[in-house]
Amino acid sequence: MKQLPSPEAPPDKDPYWVDALAQGLAVLHAFDDEHPTLTLTEIATRLGWGRSKPFRFVHTLEKLGYLSRDPSGRAYRLTTRAMHLGFTYLARQPLVELAQPILDALRQQVGASTHLAVLEQGELVYLALSRTALPTGINVHVGSRMPAYASSIGRVLLANLSPEGREQLLGDRPIPARTPKSTVEPRAFRKKLEQARRDGFIFNDEEYLLGIRSVAAPVFDARGEVVAGINATALTTVFSDESIASVVIPAVKVAASQLSAGLGWLPEREALPAALRGRPAAASATAA
Repeated sequence: MKQLPSPEAPPDKDPYWVDALAQGLAVLHAFDDEHPTLTLTEIATRLGWGRSKPFRFVHTLEKLGYLSRDPSGRAYRLTTRAMHLGFTYLARQPLVELAQPILDALRQQVGASTHLAVLEQGELVYLALSRTALPTGINVHVGSRMPAYASSIGRVLLANLSPEGREQLLGDRPIPARTPKSTVEPRAFRKKLEQARRDGFIFNDEEYLLGIRSVAAPVFDARGEVVAGINATALTTVFSDESIASVVIPAVKVAASQLSAGLGWLPEREALPAALRGRPAAASATAA
């Protein structure tokens, strides 16, 4: 079982750091898609703690309603109270509110599952989706996280990072392979990202999961910065070569542009001097 980094006080010995709070939150973060239920021993293993250390944290979180026991009585799982913390955050994000009808319309248009995701601390985090039937190997829901290199959205977001930001995430290591078709050679992977930045989309052809194809495009905010990505994902039998080229790629790019426009992005701003980008039109006219 993979061990998570254990929370430690900052190196500068921050006098306001609450170690118990950090460790309690670490217990909550031990649960994920691959580990929906955990015993005390498994929590300790995941966090690199001694076997008895999680008990007080788990006991407190259970009493507060953030954890509950499974039917066996030995393992714990997150409750809806814990999930409420994330949903409260999402409900306050205009990005999600604007995206959902666009995702729904895109799903109807291309007959595929559609997703919205952002980069957070080097990982891809899914914020909204509109589903069709997909293999059980794709267990994506709101709040799911995965490495940025794996998904078409993650790749299109990596493509639009600054070179420094991208290299910080990728390093010089080979890209981990998820299927026999995965691009693992670092130079070839970066070439794909460069092409995606130029094209305004990326096509993931069975590199995430065999039998699955996906197309993603970036979402811009009012200042022309990429803040999210949208994709459409389906079986290869649904996304044929012809439909990818004639239907899916144009539809995904239009959906991303619609969401970008909702956030205030105007393509013509790219032609403006950098100092004027992001200003309201009236302000720009006055400056001129």
